Amino acid sequence: MGDTGPDNMISVWDLTTGAPIRNIFDVGGVLSLAISADARYVAAISVATNEFLVWDWTCEKEEPLYRKEIDAQPQTFLAFNPEDSSELVSNSLNEVIFYHFDSENLTVHIPALPEKDFNRSIGNFSQSSFKPGCSEVVAGSKDGTVTVFDYDGISENSAFKKVIKIVKLIDDPITVVTVFDDLVVVGSRDGTVRFYDSQMRVKNWYGTFDAGSIDSVSFAAKTPADDKSGEGKAIPAQSTLTAEPFIITDFTVSTQESIVCQVPARTNRVDRLLQEHNDSIKAIDTHPFASNLAIGSYCGLLKVWDYLNKSEINRRDFGLSNEITALCYDAIGEHLAVGFYDGTILVLDSVTLETQAEFTHAKALITQLAFSHDCIFLAATDLDTTTTLIKRSTDPETPWIYVGRNKAHYKAIVNILFGVALDSNVPRLLSLGVDRNLVEYDILNSTEDNLLVMSTDKMEQSAIPVSCAWYPPINKEHFLLIANSEYKYKLLNATTKRCRKTLMGPTLGSHVQKIVNLTREGEQFMAFITEDKLGMTLLPLDGNPHNTTALLGHCDGATNLVSCPHSRFLFTAGGKVCRMWEVNPDVLKGTAALGGSGLDPFYELLEGGKGGPLAREMEEYFYYAQMRAQSVATTEHRKVGKYVTLEEVPNIMRALGFYPSELQIQDMINEVKFSQYVETGKTVTEIDLATLIKLYCNHRPVFGLPLYKVYDSFLTLAGADG
Repeated sequence: MGDTGPDNMISVWDLTTGAPIRNIFDVGGVLSLAISADARYVAAISVATNEFLVWDWTCEKEEPLYRKEIDAQPQTFLAFNPEDSSELVSNSLNEVIFYHFDSENLTVHIPALPEKDFNRSIGNFSQSSFKPGCSEVVAGSKDGTVTVFDYDGISENSAFKKVIKIVKLIDDPITVVTVFDDLVVVGSRDGTVRFYDSQMRVKNWYGTFDAGSIDSVSFAAKTPADDKSGEGKAIPAQSTLTAEPFIITDFTVSTQESIVCQVPARTNRVDRLLQEHNDSIKAIDTHPFASNLAIGSYCGLLKVWDYLNKSEINRRDFGLSNEITALCYDAIGEHLAVGFYDGTILVLDSVTLETQAEFTHAKALITQLAFSHDCIFLAATDLDTTTTLIKRSTDPETPWIYVGRNKAHYKAIVNILFGVALDSNVPRLLSLGVDRNLVEYDILNSTEDNLLVMSTDKMEQSAIPVSCAWYPPINKEHFLLIANSEYKYKLLNATTKRCRKTLMGPTLGSHVQKIVNLTREGEQFMAFITEDKLGMTLLPLDGNPHNTTALLGHCDGATNLVSCPHSRFLFTAGGKVCRMWEVNPDVLKGTAALGGSGLDPFYELLEGGKGGPLAREMEEYFYYAQMRAQSVATTEHRKVGKYVTLEEVPNIMRALGFYPSELQIQDMINEVKFSQYVETGKTVTEIDLATLIKLYCNHRPVFGLPLYKVYDSFLTLAGADG
């Protein structure tokens, strides 16, 4: 197995134990890969340098036996000769290359393709293979032909081959060429697997897969002729006049539709072993109680998995034209809501996956779905920046009814979430948009086709909200957590929606895209995804970077994140893959402990650290602010204490080079002023140095003030002056 990208490598795995037994590093990315029939040699074509490399991986030597740059197009397919491990063949779209190596030399030969001699174009190659029992090589093409190469009869080296004939086999493109015993096996885009003898005469074919274009064909080791069970008479006959028994082993076929089929050798029956998603996966959700994971993809396939037993529970295929974009279980696991690309919303029975209600009011892609805690309301958002509300009915014939829609945002909606009103069991519905507005809907007073808005609050001044979630109840005050594009977290009072705290978020190259709360053994944690990483943070949030850890989750981008009910596992979606992760908070707590306690992690955020010039400058300004409060010109005895008044905070920030806006100043002062109000009922009027350092680290721009913002500000001022 080989990969590309940073830290690329080739891994050789033991098929019995499923464990890697050898890793080969820094190969420049793997474009094509092959292992010899005797499992001694591994060969690859490098992406970065277009080099051919071959290793004897069974020895301890790290360097390849041979390494040679190829002056040709990137070779997309590579294969060993199953009868001679010193010979290989590779091909690109318009070239076929032959290799031969021994203990002394590596020979590479690119034969000419004499189109004039054959009076036709030669190329569009897909795969190549050595024919059994001879020196010929066949290369399949996308025009349904195979080009046959053989030894040129002049050179002594077997790598020197030439084109000897071109055979038209089928009308559809050939996608797979391999061999079995003395047969050449060809797979095609029409989903058929054909078997040919050494003269390229058809012996048999299997065309009942109904699973899309063939990607690979693999044969079992045991043949029916070796089986003494007395079932030989069940072996199918060849598709020839003599109708002799067609003896092959069981074989499996994989297709571009992510389907794996098995063909038992004694029958023409096709058993579908596996069908997976062959398009982007963005919709996932977990059952609130059972170990069920629902996965929906753009190919229209909905699957429910038991993630503990790694088995499929149920599936429903909506078809290629019904791309699934959102999924959500209700709080009791009775219903599963499904959103589609065309705006359709289905409410399914979570066990049978049968449709209980269908709504087609939205005309744009459904981005998110959410159930209320009492399972009465279902809300959806779409790409048309509209919120749709559906309500459960007491009528058994129409269990769900449409309430209304509202276009409360003028830019994309980032999140929609239900909550519970303070000191009651009444559900609340909120949505947050890129337009920086937090909208709360009056769902109880909304009537048919009239979804009412209760309030609209502006959340940000310059940053853009990117995600939000309810903050776990670890404080007496109820908070809504918002992550923004400036790598900050903001805690808002859930009732007043006023900012109560600003904290530095993870700086991992991209913004937080989704937040999930975790509870393990009474302790609270928070998981999140960025553009390509999965991370976890200790709670309560305080801006300490050592309380956060992250790792690369999806190279091609992470699109969704959910957790299981007991917070033991996390599930992420990205590309065509859904990954399962086990949560181990003890490792994160150990990392946080190594980062230091108290102010040590925050001093690390200051240029120069604890003894650096910025830390000393902060102390000087802190004590100078006390002098200002006592009047700089006074001759009375100075009283230097541990606190300064909150009115001095903006002056100290500006002296340090951080120039907050009036809204940011108000947020900083209110953060300290009401920090103890819930516990004591009193406001704070002074701030100590430790709190000031944390306040500065959490509120200042993460990456400083970029030059383009200064330039834009000057343009704005110049334009204002006319």
